Amino acid sequence: MPIVLPELHPCPFREIVSGAADRWSMIEEAELTLTVLNGRQYEIGQCLVIVKRHAPTLLDLNAVEHAAVLAAAARLGHAMSAAFDPDGILLYQNNGIESGQEVPHFHLHVVPRRAGSDWGFGPPHLARLEQKARPAHLDHAVVTGEKRRTANEIRAHLSR
Repeated sequence: MPIVLPELHPCPFREIVSGAADRWSMIEEAELTLTVLNGRQYEIGQCLVIVKRHAPTLLDLNAVEHAAVLAAAARLGHAMSAAFDPDGILLYQNNGIESGQEVPHFHLHVVPRRAGSDWGFGPPHLARLEQKARPAHLDHAVVTGEKRRTANEIRAHLSR
């Protein structure tokens, strides 16, 4: 039985990859991946590694893309460590509606974690996805000065 995917047209990640969307959140562009600041900042510095080729889930990636995603996540983890000195780094990825996937395009969440966060050991946003009114830092569609500063801070450390 196939994994049921969310329907979202147009796909916002395809628009970022194609350059049709504003790239304010771009952290890094590599041959097979893009790394962007997540518009929902549950933790400051939370990013997404996106594959450039449209592939809805982990099961749709090829071996070269798997390696490219993990390499991008490792580079990002080093940059986050230098920029924010987190207590830990969380990686997570959702496949299908029932796992919490909202965008039908593969992406890996890379999250710098801090003591005292309200996340516990997992991402709290899964329980909050149905909220209609979100504060600006949790709304992916709202670009704030703090989000821009966060993206710039990570970019500065990525190039070192």
